[in-house]
Amino acid sequence: MYIRVLTAAVITAVVTGCTSYSGPMHNADVVTLASGDQAWRVQCQGLLESSKTCMQEAQKICKDQKVRLIGAVDHMTSKLAAEGDPREITFKCGEEPAPAATPAPVVAPVPVPVPVAKPLRSLTLQGDANFATGSAELSPIAQRKLDEFVAANQGYRIDRLVISGHTDSTGSQALNQRLSAARARSAQDYLVSHGLSANSYDVRGFASTVPVATNATPAGRLLNRRVEISTTGVEIRAEGK
Repeated sequence: MYIRVLTAAVITAVVTGCTSYSGPMHNADVVTLASGDQAWRVQCQGLLESSKTCMQEAQKICKDQKVRLIGAVDHMTSKLAAEGDPREITFKCGEEPAPAATPAPVVAPVPVPVPVAKPLRSLTLQGDANFATGSAELSPIAQRKLDEFVAANQGYRIDRLVISGHTDSTGSQALNQRLSAARARSAQDYLVSHGLSANSYDVRGFASTVPVATNATPAGRLLNRRVEISTTGVEIRAEGK
């Protein structure tokens, strides 16, 4: 008496199509595996047939493709010894599909800290390009410099803004005093109207009393005609303030 036993991996399959490639003592069926894939199953039960017959039938089905064995059913003798001659095999045609490539791990880029721009703490409008002679009206050049000063201080709180106007020694002291003060106020008005604010302001004119160069030469007098702007107590402005 013979007992059939699985000699390969256990295959759960159901017949899904008509029998084909059938002979007097063997048949071949299309089966569906537990994974949902389809495969072939060949049975060779004749007395004169062997596992070799099953493999020959499998090769006929696969033609020039490789027979890829999935499972086999062997017989056992009455002494429960496997014969080593499986008469039922389940197989697919073709090479084993290459395993899907494992995608390389995505390495998150290291965030680069955004440098915090330092505020521009001081600015000097010096020379005749910033004001016309005897005028406190800012020239386009002076306005551009003040715009840059405002932009450089965005996001900061300024405790004190100091603006001082200076002239050379040409002309009367009273006239130079009025002109230096008017130029300092023009600079303050422009900065405030364009978004720069401070907790306190110190805006004064000093006429020609604080020279940075000699007033005896044109070059020295040019350097003395200036408006100096400086800030103190600068800190990063809190959100929403």
